[in-house]
Amino acid sequence: MSKRMKQMGILSALLTFVCLALLISVGYTDRPNVSATVYVNAKNAGLSEKVASNTKILQKILDSNTTGTTHIIIPKGTYYFDSGVIKMHSNLTLSFEKGAIFKSRNNATVFFAYPSSKKGYDGGTSNILWKNATLVGSDENGQGSFTQSMNHAQDVKFQNCTFYDAENPNGHIFDLDGSHNISISNCSFYGFNANVANDYKEAIQIDYSNPGAMSYQLDGDKYDDLPSFNIYVSNNQFLPINSHNRIKYYAPNPIGQHATYDNGKSGIIHNIYFTNNKVVDSKPRKTDTTGTINFNAVSNLYIENNQFSNILTTGVSNYIRIYNPLATYHMKNIWINNNRFTNVNPTNQYILIRSTMPENPIKDIYISNNIVTTHLTHTIFINSLNNNVTQKNNKFVK
Repeated sequence: MSKRMKQMGILSALLTFVCLALLISVGYTDRPNVSATVYVNAKNAGLSEKVASNTKILQKILDSNTTGTTHIIIPKGTYYFDSGVIKMHSNLTLSFEKGAIFKSRNNATVFFAYPSSKKGYDGGTSNILWKNATLVGSDENGQGSFTQSMNHAQDVKFQNCTFYDAENPNGHIFDLDGSHNISISNCSFYGFNANVANDYKEAIQIDYSNPGAMSYQLDGDKYDDLPSFNIYVSNNQFLPINSHNRIKYYAPNPIGQHATYDNGKSGIIHNIYFTNNKVVDSKPRKTDTTGTINFNAVSNLYIENNQFSNILTTGVSNYIRIYNPLATYHMKNIWINNNRFTNVNPTNQYILIRSTMPENPIKDIYISNNIVTTHLTHTIFINSLNNNVTQKNNKFVK
């Protein structure tokens, strides 16, 4: 009996081996099609510290790796770029080694453009990650800059990146248009070199899919006025560039938006999370209709657990301004909680909440547990005008 069982075991093993061999040779149709990640060393692929410009070189590297998932490694070194556009694609990671720097040459304006061949939230690029990137502008012969221009982009992350003097006075570092699920975390933004014509631009502008909103318009892109949503900006710092104990360039105004399209027919900006950030000496906006952080037409806005401070800056009119410019669209859910304001000392108020139509106020406004440190005796924390604000535990300390 034991001999027969042994023979049957051997036969069973042989049958199993044959079946596995057949599955391997002809394929198994129910098996998911998983594409392996392709790793590319950018320097081996042509990126160079010795050339005057890597703009076209980087584009060639991207265009040579468009199938599956691509992980591009940027080795240590300083790589110069001249003016131009670099067109991104989906399923892409750019990982910078320590000491790897992209730098604009002179006043070069460099755009990373995220295309959208179709209308709708799924019309653009997706699944893109930037890790440990350092992008450096130049103030020689004008202002050099790097801009991320996104139309219908989704699932894009920036982690541990540095943007040093990288914002053009005519534009932004991030221009998020009709995009969603965008995360910017643990990044540093240094300096905004303003000019007389443009003394204010958001480092992170949250906008709509509209050609007039785009920092760069790609040929063939499709637009539909869809608003951006699910934008996560957390654990970042926005800092000035100082020289000899004076401000050379103010910190960028961190985040905001200032436009609507077609009276909000396609919706308005919503689900914006600005949390656990540090803002020091941001460019002071001095008119009544402005704010260091400014949003026109937004719902589900969360400004929480941030540190706002001025060390060498004075004269800001309003620090946070929330405004409803629409006659009929109902804004709602504004949360401004657990923030600390140090030596901000606005000339008007810390927080201004306003609606253009008294009969259409913003609903569900919550402002609580904020701490203001100031030497001033008389100052206004909240001016809500015709809007009903739920507020509690906001404190002034010296």
